[in-house]
Amino acid sequence: MRCLGIDYGLHMGISVSDEKNIFAYPLCVLNKKNNIIEELRKIIENYKITHIIMGNPLNLDGSISDKSKEVLKFRETLKQNFQCEIILIDERLTTVEANKVLQDTKGRKRKKVIDAVSATIILDSYLDKINKGDI
Repeated sequence: MRCLGIDYGLHMGISVSDEKNIFAYPLCVLNKKNNIIEELRKIIENYKITHIIMGNPLNLDGSISDKSKEVLKFRETLKQNFQCEIILIDERLTTVEANKVLQDTKGRKRKKVIDAVSATIILDSYLDKINKGDI
């Protein structure tokens, strides 16, 4: 089992786990203007992904946000195109956490990696749960 993390947005942050699902690593940022499904297909085949972990941007009170509705719709698209298990996890405040991680990174460089770092935080939180036996 190897996992792919997705931070859904205009620019989709992508992360992958190691083969033992201990660590999550930022991989890239995909632009939704491109053919996302084909780009994801290459990544999924290349890394032999079995699980896709997507952040679900709920409102702070836990209710479904407009962005969460988009994520649910994109999840259906992924289900139609891939045989991977697709798991949604709460991603509230991951961008805040990613900004803290990148506090010393400025300008354009920060913009290029923030989504991949967010995807890594999403995937890492899932890996922590499965490694602790919480899932």
